[in-house]
Order: sequence, then structure tokens, then C-alpha cells
Amino acid sequence: MWEPVIDELESDFDCVAVDLPGHGIHRNRPFAVMTSVSSVVSAMDELSINSATFVGLSLGGYIAQAIAADHAARVKGLVLSGATIRYTGWDGLTTKLYGYLFPLFARKAAKAFASKLTSDFGEDLAGKIVRGGLSVSGGGAALRKLPGHDYAADLQDFEGPVFLVNGERDQANRDAESLFKAHVPSAVTVVIEDAGHACALQQPKSFATAVSRAVQLVG
Repeated sequence: MWEPVIDELESDFDCVAVDLPGHGIHRNRPFAVMTSVSSVVSAMDELSINSATFVGLSLGGYIAQAIAADHAARVKGLVLSGATIRYTGWDGLTTKLYGYLFPLFARKAAKAFASKLTSDFGEDLAGKIVRGGLSVSGGGAALRKLPGHDYAADLQDFEGPVFLVNGERDQANRDAESLFKAHVPSAVTVVIEDAGHACALQQPKSFATAVSRAVQLVG
């Protein structure tokens, strides 16, 4: 899923895309937030990466926040997309309930999602994403285990730059930007035009420009 963005960035930056537990090549591993954090940090150790700018879309954005909170020295900066909603209170409860119901229609959801990927992005990219390990079980586990924690609140002591990169049609996350900034007032907002929640896939060039700007700011 990150290939279109990496294609735009790899001539200037070293880019690494990591599969979280419950996803991709690790789809048979149980998903949990802290095991995801450990998995990413272990991947950095294996690749001899001391620190990096983290780019996370949706679930990946929340994992990136958790890494910055627990391993601040490893995180130069954050580019968070579709990851400003606070899954606490009623929003957290309904999301968790949806996660428990998700297995009941997971197979149909997977087929519908694969079909939508193909119609939106073509058979080449959609095929790579599906073959890479499109995991409905991992998605359901994330919906159950992500809620109940305010990840932005953990970033109050994080000193690196934070970019909030949301698609202009991702209204829920755009509406939540102000709540996020209550914890991280220095966060820079970037809106990707003509894009929704999956703005990195829908507008990879614009998204890559935002990432490049963030990395250059980090230095």
C-alpha cells in the first residue's frame, strides 16, 4: 500500500515499510498495540536504524504515536494521517463493539474491499495489496484493541515535529484535529485535496510532498 508514496520518495530518502502483527506477512500473529510497537522497534534494530521519521496512516498512525510515547529517542518526527480521532468514550465503545461484530461479515467485507481497491487504483496496485496479505482478522482485532486510550495525550512531552496529513474528505479526522492539538499545539496541519481517508493511496504525490517537507524540517 505504501509503494506509490515510496516511489516518489526513494530517490531522496531511505524508506522502509513495516507489516504490523495481524497484517501482511505477519497476518497470522495476534494484533495488539504494544506488540506492534515492539515489532517496529525490533525491525529498526535488525536494520540498524537508530531513529527515523515515522509515517502512519490510520491504524499505523496510532502505532506511530505509541512508539513516540514509549521510544521517543527513536522518533525524529511524526507524519500522522487519518489518526487524530480519539477512540475514547462513546466513540471507543462503538468502535470496539463493531470490532466484535466484524468477524460475522469479514469475508464479504474483504471481497468488497478488494473490489473497491481494484476500481479505485487498478488491478496492478490492488493485486499487490491483496497478495501482500489483506487481513480482515487483523482489522477486526485492531478495532477491538485500539479503543480506550487517548494516544495524543501521550505526546505532550514529545519534542519532535508532528504533521497531521488528512484528506479533505476525511471529515471525521479533520474535525478531530483541534482535539489533537489540545495536546500537541505545535502540530502542523496539511490537507490533501481531492482525497479521503486513504489519501496516501489516492494522492501519493501530494502525500509524498508532505512527508518530504516533514523530513526536511526534522533535518
